[in-house]
Amino acid sequence: MSAFVAQGDGHIPRVSAYAVNRPRLRAALETETPLTLIRSASGSGKTTALVEWASTTASRVVWVTVSPAIATGDALAHALLRALPRTDPARTDAGEEGWAAVTSRLRRSDGPLVVVLDDAADVDREGVFALCRAVAATPLTRLIVATNRPSPFDSEGLDLVIDTMLIAPADLMFDTDEIRRALEVDEDTAIAVQEATGGFPALIRALALRGAGTDAASLRAATTVIEDYLQDRLAECAFDPQTLQGLLRISVTDSVDLPLAIALTGDPEIATALDQAETFGFGRWATDGRSTFALATLTRGMLRRELRRTFPDEVPRLRRVAAEGAVRRDMPLEGLRLALEDDDLRLATHVTMSGWNRLLHRDRQAVIELLGDVPVARLKQEPLVAMLLGMCLKPSRLRRQRGLQLLRTAVAAANARRTTLSATERIFIWAAESASLRAIGRPERAAQVAARALALFHETPESQWQQYARDMPLLCTHLGISLYYGGQQDDAVHLWEQAAALAASHGSATAFQGICLLAGVHALNGDLPDARHYVALIRDGDWDPALVDSYRGTFYRVAEAMLAVEDGDLAAAKQHIRFFEPYRATSEHWTTMASVEAWIALHEGDAAAGLERLESFARLRGKEAGAAHVRHALSRPRMLLHLALGDVSAARSIMQRDAVPDRFGTVLKRARLALIDGKAADVVRLLGQTRLRPSTARERAEASAVHSAALHRVSPAAAQPSSEALSVQLTDRGLTTPLVLLSAEDFGAVRADLDPTGRAPFPLRSALPSFATRPRLSSREQVVLRALTSGAPLPAIADELRVSPNTLKTQLRSIYRKLGAHNRAEAMEQAARHGLLPD
Repeated sequence: MSAFVAQGDGHIPRVSAYAVNRPRLRAALETETPLTLIRSASGSGKTTALVEWASTTASRVVWVTVSPAIATGDALAHALLRALPRTDPARTDAGEEGWAAVTSRLRRSDGPLVVVLDDAADVDREGVFALCRAVAATPLTRLIVATNRPSPFDSEGLDLVIDTMLIAPADLMFDTDEIRRALEVDEDTAIAVQEATGGFPALIRALALRGAGTDAASLRAATTVIEDYLQDRLAECAFDPQTLQGLLRISVTDSVDLPLAIALTGDPEIATALDQAETFGFGRWATDGRSTFALATLTRGMLRRELRRTFPDEVPRLRRVAAEGAVRRDMPLEGLRLALEDDDLRLATHVTMSGWNRLLHRDRQAVIELLGDVPVARLKQEPLVAMLLGMCLKPSRLRRQRGLQLLRTAVAAANARRTTLSATERIFIWAAESASLRAIGRPERAAQVAARALALFHETPESQWQQYARDMPLLCTHLGISLYYGGQQDDAVHLWEQAAALAASHGSATAFQGICLLAGVHALNGDLPDARHYVALIRDGDWDPALVDSYRGTFYRVAEAMLAVEDGDLAAAKQHIRFFEPYRATSEHWTTMASVEAWIALHEGDAAAGLERLESFARLRGKEAGAAHVRHALSRPRMLLHLALGDVSAARSIMQRDAVPDRFGTVLKRARLALIDGKAADVVRLLGQTRLRPSTARERAEASAVHSAALHRVSPAAAQPSSEALSVQLTDRGLTTPLVLLSAEDFGAVRADLDPTGRAPFPLRSALPSFATRPRLSSREQVVLRALTSGAPLPAIADELRVSPNTLKTQLRSIYRKLGAHNRAEAMEQAARHGLLPD
């Protein structure tokens, strides 16, 4: 250090004999940023850190400790002129005064210069901006400012004058390594001290003076020393009795915002007291301003004990007020803690309904710790709290049985004919039951429970659930998921639309998942205008990027991928499905994810890789991949991939094994195979005579494409009306991909009908190969081929078919010729390869 000057109150700071060497703070202060602002409470080690840095830096340091006498702009300028060194003692600042003279002196500095302004919170705004302008105009000068509270150095717009770096209060706190060196204790003790003190430097110094040991008695004695220190600090603050009582009442909870602080204390001016508490290190406002104030851990503990001693009758009311405040601030875990501290399980139920999703998903482990020791007999009195704990315990192997016991208890209470539960509580319980049933692979039962919950929700006046309106959209979204996977797709879509509207009316971000589901399902169904509308709401919305890439955003990625495929941008589609990767092993949407991945592979012309990835996905999910509803969900992508590979036999086996009989989608699969077999009349019969109707626009368009291709084989003129209807459907829904699911020859014929000029944005090639060279056997030849599979001798087969041996030989020669076979064994092999053998 070239020079060290103290000015202001005349006090030259010294490093305490107990100061701990803190290289990380020295490194943070040794920066090129023009202004470094250190803002933290009194006692947090600002001056000690600055003195330690100043004793080692190579820069020239000018130190000014601000007193009330030099807090105005003009007075600060004069103080700086007295402190700043003269590079040319013979030269005067003739004609210059105030800040102009300060700027001139700084410009003439010989080498790097750092001005340190300690205790600077009282400097007025005019002085702050004038000093920062002077420093910003001199490239070799830096400014370091230490304050114990928000000040004009935090003014908006100052960053337009000078580049600023903030060393926040948390940066000044001792870490465990620094505590270990300061107290000469082991790492475990250092961690315990850090948790108890928050690493507050003045408290660590108090412990160092006490000489804390590592045994329990020494730590208890150290805690007494710390509390004595805090008591002295409280006395030093000279809080008036009303303010001190306000701090006692605030200590009932971990943190407060200003409305909650006023509600707890009844003091509209409590913010001033909290500012003073921050100045003396009893707590701090959040770094984003006055959004929340949190008492320091030890201060809060000391004040809580005093609160119980001084105002014991007020504590229950204060807890209820604080719990309501926690719910309003989206901190239900704190509300639950307050309810349990007062053994108020009824309040716990209210908090649970107010913050259900956050407690279940964000705070699951903490909920287990809070509720884990509550006796089951007590939990039975509030079934919704029991349901919450049961849902949290269920994923744990060791605690699963207790979780299931609690779930059964809650469900029984909700289903009881005479129940004391409110309608809203029953809706919550049934929604959780429905989600649990989905998770264990019972989608139809889950849909039944969801439908019951939804019916009760519609019957219940809004006034009964209004106070839980923030969580209702997400609850309805999950009911919709149960309906969707239970086969009630139209009801699910309608419910998601209701959920999104409800969330929007309450200004809630809980609409996000519902909008994503609407986007994805519309894209899967082939309603592309609707899908693009909902995708735009996600793209243009002010959503958290982490939310977009999370489990809740799965169907948004589904929509984006499906739309990209329709637009022919397979690279973009593959980018979107990258976001499935972290959730492949856990997501309930895995069959949809697998189907979209297969869809992209199909259009990319890489059916073999797509099939392998789909089957590896199924292997990853283990036993659940063998469930009937899962096999049905994957039957379409599996069948299409096998057809793309030319394996008609495998495709037919999948259809017969996994397709649900009473669905139009199954009729469409049969028609597609009949078209490949060359049975155009069967295609027309299957699609024209079924009582079933397409459930989605995509099914309708794909069926029209197959129907048009079949008619084209009979007569191009006969196919014209069907092709025109298909053209209208494709244009209306913005679809192109139904065409590529035709064989190569059918694709060419139908595409030519739709686009005689070749200028429309339809795909240029089919995803399926040509089946024109596939052997076509007559119905009689198929009967003979089926008889051959028995392995019986030819005379026996002739008897069974009631033909002469010569007639049978004639039929066999025709079959061998069509199959390119020379004998019975080769015929069976070729028939199997072409998918001609009966199943």
